[in-house]
Amino acid sequence: MLWPVIFILPFTLWHFTSDVVSYFRYGAPAGQLWYVFSKLFALYAVLLLWYQGLSTLLKDTHYSTLFSTWGFLRHRIIGCLTLLLIVSHIVCFVTAVSLRKETFAWGLLLPDFQDFYHMAISIGLFGFFTLLIAISAALLRERFPSVWKMTHRSMILVVGLGLVHGYLIGTETRYGLYEIFYCALIVTLLIALLLRWQVIKSKSI
Repeated sequence: MLWPVIFILPFTLWHFTSDVVSYFRYGAPAGQLWYVFSKLFALYAVLLLWYQGLSTLLKDTHYSTLFSTWGFLRHRIIGCLTLLLIVSHIVCFVTAVSLRKETFAWGLLLPDFQDFYHMAISIGLFGFFTLLIAISAALLRERFPSVWKMTHRSMILVVGLGLVHGYLIGTETRYGLYEIFYCALIVTLLIALLLRWQVIKSKSI
């Protein structure tokens, strides 16, 4: 039910805020094309993260019908696609900044809280590192059966960090369509967490 939105919405937002056609036609500043494609990958990645998180949290609620049947294979495929999009986002962003500065921007790959901009990037980095831990736990589930599931649940933290990172770092996220986009994802995730908590609470009674 939500798949058409996932395919169409990120590209639509990206198209209305990135003058890609003009860049190809008239040229663009150094690294600009890499930057705008980094933003496209990020939009798809954050929406897929949100979808995975929401479908898991609402699995035992009345709202589970909003999502298609969620098999293990599909979960792994979407997870791999999301990881690929996030890595592509990081590569394109670092490349864009490196081309602008004419030197490799390796500092972007390290946590840095010296100002608002670098703090926002660091939030995304922590989300990425947590993602790698959660994926590793799933891959090693047979070797560590007692801890992998709890570790993999940190994906909810990844979704939250990804949403906050996207909202803070984007120049368009303080107004208009981007603000609505990120706020809607954050609010629905919080509602899903509340509903999940209610389900767990009812089962414990």
